[in-house]
Amino acid sequence: MASSQASNLILGLAAVVAVSTTLASMVCLMWATRRRRNLPDHTPPVTILKPLKGLDEELDENLRSFFQFDYPVYQLLFCVADPADPAIAVVQKLMHEFPAVDAQMIVGCPSFGLNPKVESLAAMAPYRKHDVILISDSNVRARPSYLRETACYLAEPGVGLVTNLFVGVGQRQAGAVMENLQLNGYIAGGMAMASAMGVTCVVGKSMMIPVRVLDAIGGFAGVRNLLAEDQVIGVLVRKAGYSIRLSHHVIENVNRNRDFSWFLNRHSRWFKIRRRMALPAFVFEPLANLATIGLVWAFSGDSGLAWGGLLGLVGLGMARDVFQTRWLGGPTPKLRHLLYSPIKDVMLLPLWFDAVVNSRVQWRGHRFHVGRLTRLRSARATRDVRRRMRRVRRYRIQNGGPRVFTTRLRFWSEDLGKPGT
Repeated sequence: MASSQASNLILGLAAVVAVSTTLASMVCLMWATRRRRNLPDHTPPVTILKPLKGLDEELDENLRSFFQFDYPVYQLLFCVADPADPAIAVVQKLMHEFPAVDAQMIVGCPSFGLNPKVESLAAMAPYRKHDVILISDSNVRARPSYLRETACYLAEPGVGLVTNLFVGVGQRQAGAVMENLQLNGYIAGGMAMASAMGVTCVVGKSMMIPVRVLDAIGGFAGVRNLLAEDQVIGVLVRKAGYSIRLSHHVIENVNRNRDFSWFLNRHSRWFKIRRRMALPAFVFEPLANLATIGLVWAFSGDSGLAWGGLLGLVGLGMARDVFQTRWLGGPTPKLRHLLYSPIKDVMLLPLWFDAVVNSRVQWRGHRFHVGRLTRLRSARATRDVRRRMRRVRRYRIQNGGPRVFTTRLRFWSEDLGKPGT
């Protein structure tokens, strides 16, 4: 009896922490995205840098929105590493459709580092015409007022970087449903709370920064071998004496046909980034996992209070995801999609534990170790793979080996032995 009461007390306190942080993050989100009055009409010429790789979901519509901004002067730069990349045809079609927009396609990236996105950014840098740059991912879509409602924050004295919140939209498959619920619920609330507390939290889907500030922190060269180049740029901007603003303008992040493995791999990588960049927050992160706390509480005893706590915490998580999706401008989640809200919370907990003990990530088909400040280095093949490779070598020496073994050996060495592009 005493142990059951102690368990209820401990898990009840954990539930109080989870509820408090959830409600606080919702309030911060409402405050961050409120419509500002009397914002300055500050519209410096902007160069937009768009790294591309392959055909992202709804790429045509995503890029089309960037050709339709209500803004005096801006330049669009696109970059692909591979001359055969199908994204080239999409960009060329849009450039032909909008000839009045200053747009250019750069093909090919000189070797620059282990982070392929930074490699593309560095390849575009010599072609920029303006002294403010906007770094933007290919899977985002924006309204015509996006540039105006982001650039205006640069008019404030001392502001060195402006970033934006985003709302996940377009979900069809289960992985995309969970991704958008996580983005619109936990991630959006966490970004808003970090901004309110003055904690650096920058996401590379949208980063506007004056070139003089970028030069002051060492340019792209300083982040070329980092996984979380966006967050590190934010940290360096603050260390250089500048402030960071979170714009009230929300952009769309399109996730449509994603599976479970994509969702898990993505958030495994994000957990490891947060562990390396924000260890104190990472340590206490499970206390914000509503469904998992409720589930542990319910199965730790047979009291009605514990099972009531499970229902209350799961209900709060679902309510948060609905409310914040609507508040951010996304469509109301369907009821069958909301059932994934507690499921993805429970699925994320093992990824948190994995991030504690494992520094490996798989990114763009390649494996890396993530070190301090998310510094990347190529990971060695696993012990099982190395053992298999040794057997193949012995077989080839002794017998010449069939072609299938030679092909397998070449595949593993190429996949694990050199950085991605």
